[in-house]
Amino acid sequence: MQIKSMFIFNKMTELTMFSHELERINWKIEKEYLKDRAMYYSKLDIFKQLKMTFIDKKISIFTLKDEEVITWLDTLTLLRKVLLMLFKKGIDTDKTSIIMEYPLVFGNHMRADYLLIYDHLIIVLEFGMFNQDERRSEERYTKKLQESNSYRQLLANLISSNVQVVNYVMIYRPEYSRKMDKILNDNIKYNDGELNKLVDYINHLVKLQDISQPMHQLSYLNSIK
Repeated sequence: MQIKSMFIFNKMTELTMFSHELERINWKIEKEYLKDRAMYYSKLDIFKQLKMTFIDKKISIFTLKDEEVITWLDTLTLLRKVLLMLFKKGIDTDKTSIIMEYPLVFGNHMRADYLLIYDHLIIVLEFGMFNQDERRSEERYTKKLQESNSYRQLLANLISSNVQVVNYVMIYRPEYSRKMDKILNDNIKYNDGELNKLVDYINHLVKLQDISQPMHQLSYLNSIK
């Protein structure tokens, strides 16, 4: 049985291998407009692969904009960091599956950025980029949170109540200006802080899944004798 989506990564190593080109070219989340970035990077193999996969799999009835491909490259870069941080915290990332660009069934053409799946847990993960003033950042977060809440509620209504469905929104900032050839250290610090919050959230939920497992429960019973 297949799950319609752009990609399904069944463990950390699969996503790492797929996105290896981003590490090879030292991909940066740039400050330049998405349209300009799309024109600049449209010849990359991974750019063309993502674009063709979206089209070939008929993920959406709407025409894909090249700017969306850039956001995928940015968020894949962030996800690589998330999985590495989870691994360092002792999470078995090879038991964590990631579904990318998931069209929600009965969702009226809505798509979730990513679904992170661990045991009986689904995290609806949405990303949004903030590249303007703080007021626009708040608006961006509010809009993405509303979308994320809708996705979570729709999924939760359609699947077994034994599966926990939660959602999370991360707003990130550009870390580099290509035109000025300047690293934006304050934004990197901000993103690192947001990544830590996301990792702590995932780690907490995964731990709750682990302690509900039968072997853990039996071990606990043995400890109270």
